[in-house]
Amino acid sequence: MVVVSLSIPDELLRELDTILGGERYASRSEVVRQAVHKYIMEYRELERLKGDIIATITVLHEKTGKNEDLQLQHEFGDIVTQYLHSHLTERSCLEVMVVKGSSKRLKDLIDGLKANRHVKQLKFSVMAVD
Repeated sequence: MVVVSLSIPDELLRELDTILGGERYASRSEVVRQAVHKYIMEYRELERLKGDIIATITVLHEKTGKNEDLQLQHEFGDIVTQYLHSHLTERSCLEVMVVKGSSKRLKDLIDGLKANRHVKQLKFSVMAVD
């Protein structure tokens, strides 16, 4: 097995250690292995998509206070058919997008959102189109 070093914020590590105290995982390494496996499976699912799709994308992100939160929905106006923005706390927002269009555009939108350092969580769900 290869040893890999990674950097994560102190707050995130403290939260992980707190959770590990009550979980059955053997170590931080096991949690990271599981997270990487989940990421790979999600990536493969997204890569298999072809043609036109309908999907929802749900994003939890921190507010920046600079009116720059998530501007990608404007660049993808051709596929974002509905958009909901909710202020959850002083520091967090939830955004839900309904997307209809090419799977390539969906992949590009998701890649752009994942690259945003303010995004804390992202989930998507794709529906079959008859």
